[in-house]
Amino acid sequence: MWWADFHVHTRWSRDSLASPKQVVRAAIRRGLDAIAVTDHNEVAGALEVEEEARRAGVSLKVIHGEEVKTDQGDVIGLFISERIPGGIGLLEAVDRIREQGGLVVIPHPFDRRARGALGQAVLEVMERIDYIEVINGRTPPWNNRKAWEFADRHGIAGLGGSDAHWPAEVGKVRTLVDGLENGRIRPVKVVGGIWPPMLMGMTYSSIAKLLRILQP
Repeated sequence: MWWADFHVHTRWSRDSLASPKQVVRAAIRRGLDAIAVTDHNEVAGALEVEEEARRAGVSLKVIHGEEVKTDQGDVIGLFISERIPGGIGLLEAVDRIREQGGLVVIPHPFDRRARGALGQAVLEVMERIDYIEVINGRTPPWNNRKAWEFADRHGIAGLGGSDAHWPAEVGKVRTLVDGLENGRIRPVKVVGGIWPPMLMGMTYSSIAKLLRILQP
């Protein structure tokens, strides 16, 4: 059995300042066996975190991923090796994930706070979805509940992700999986919530964006 967080961001995401070292330390401290690094429109962060884990000599599986911002909302690709550009069509993004042998995850599908939720557009890719993110650490409980209900109604497996943009968030949502080899995930249960408070996380992201603007 493995404990994994399937939605972690590093400094490659414009609203995150978490360094690879901070991410690895937080994951180990919280007893995670694996994390998926899913920066916005970039895979370089996953490579950096993997290298940091290797350098630190810790047992932490780093899944290469990306949160692609499509023209209709966000979609995550796991177990991919090449960057997928943002701004492309939803169907194209899904196709590009599939072409790399990756897994398609729909994050925070019903969080309508201008956060890239697909909403009903998820129906356009129903036949090509591998997982629904049923608990997102930055999404209100009622919207997570909608995701649970949708996944259950359509027979789609659920994953959990902290959507961490700073170290304190890593591992606050986790998934227990029975097997995590050969690019496959067998989830057993998802646990966690919105700690630290969701508002704190959103405030941190706003500060991170401002600092990036002010950086020379």
